[in-house]
Amino acid sequence: MATGPDARGHEQPAPETPEFLRAVRRAAGWRVSPRHLEPVLEAFRRTRTPVTVERVAELVSAIHGDRSARQRRHPELWRLLGSYLALQGRPAHPEAQRAFIGRCRRLIGAEVNDILLLAVATEAGAAGKPLEARFVARAVRWLLERGAAGADPEQIDELLPQAIEAASRVEAPAGRSQARQPGGRRPTPRRSKPGAHGQRPPRRRR
Repeated sequence: MATGPDARGHEQPAPETPEFLRAVRRAAGWRVSPRHLEPVLEAFRRTRTPVTVERVAELVSAIHGDRSARQRRHPELWRLLGSYLALQGRPAHPEAQRAFIGRCRRLIGAEVNDILLLAVATEAGAAGKPLEARFVARAVRWLLERGAAGADPEQIDELLPQAIEAASRVEAPAGRSQARQPGGRRPTPRRSKPGAHGQRPPRRRR
């Protein structure tokens, strides 16, 4: 994982070392635990983002907050989603994470479990795709069409890169410059009758 000097140009300890964790705690101002740090470092590693203590502390704090019961079931995936959201400059706190997954689910229009949505969203983030609900929904639909709802996690992991690639190929339909009439014919401008819009008659003088 690429590391660089801190904001003052000092050499930093290597990530995933006790010294790095202590440095992140000092920068964040609270007792960051390894479980908070790991998903952030994974997001940096998978997106090949240079690591600095200050930037890691910023992201760790951005994804920190009170988690719902849902988020306690797969905490590592929720934190990883938050890390990718934060890397893209989007709201990344636990409530924002839930809101993002909720938008994805509504666009899909079917009941989809959290783990599938989180797996697709984090794969999209790792691939450098913009974390947009429409993009994630397209990738999830692609998976559902191939029986992902009943697949085991290993099978889903194998299909994830293909789902992201398929969603990337889908483009929004181009807007039409002119509306068409039924039957595919373009509307033709109406021609005014001769004299219909001629000059107004002069006013009578009193």
